[in-house]
Amino acid sequence: MDDKSTPGLGAGPPDRSEPVSDVVEQIHRELQRLDMPCTCKDQLDRTIIAIEAWRKLKLRKDLSDNIEREYAQLVSGLAFLGDLARIGQSTLSPQEMDDHAESLKFLADLADRCARQLNELARTCERD
Repeated sequence: MDDKSTPGLGAGPPDRSEPVSDVVEQIHRELQRLDMPCTCKDQLDRTIIAIEAWRKLKLRKDLSDNIEREYAQLVSGLAFLGDLARIGQSTLSPQEMDDHAESLKFLADLADRCARQLNELARTCERD
């Protein structure tokens, strides 16, 4: 079925940041002219709410999995850089210093991405 040929329905999925009740209201407005029985609307509401709850749980799981994976990478990366704690006492070659600098940049990007995902996870928990 072509979305463009269905009058009143948008071309894309609803904004994921919309509360469930807003999505239900929007769907009710769109379906109002279809003269659906009340029981069908109630069933549709329950289905939408269940899908939204499932989507939120999946998002939380995905974010948690990503955070755990990236945290493990950060720990491993920091362990690799252990000789920087003794930089004044050890002699690193210029190439080793450049390699460590690149590793630090990579870890900083990884930490930033992990922090953004943690903030997003916190926002999903606030909406409950």
